[in-house]
Amino acid sequence: MNLLAKRAGTTSRRRLATVAAVPLVAGTLMMMLPGQASAATQSKCNVSAKLNWGTAEATSTCTPIAGPMVQGTKQVNNHRAVIKCANIRGQGNQHDIYVTLHGPWKRPGEASTVSCPMRSSLAGYSQDTN
Repeated sequence: MNLLAKRAGTTSRRRLATVAAVPLVAGTLMMMLPGQASAATQSKCNVSAKLNWGTAEATSTCTPIAGPMVQGTKQVNNHRAVIKCANIRGQGNQHDIYVTLHGPWKRPGEASTVSCPMRSSLAGYSQDTN
């Protein structure tokens, strides 16, 4: 019986030491590894549109720039392309239905692309940043 009690005490002390060390190790790793919530990057951003097999496609790019503040740059965490498409509906009384589509959020250095559905025309495009 003493042997079981002695083992139970040793195991609980080991668990306590492990549980106490986990926050310390996790905090150290978070400081060493770059996180998703890092500071904004100075970037030069632009957006362009083109036709890809007959459908309109908008592409947003932000190029990170290192060094002192450069004219025409801004602090960017994420960016995405936004496209506005027009669909013509109706037989006798034709009318346009406008649809706004958003591309996926991307980090500076990556491109975000979104395209209009088939049988739609390009009504406008822009870029969202945060």
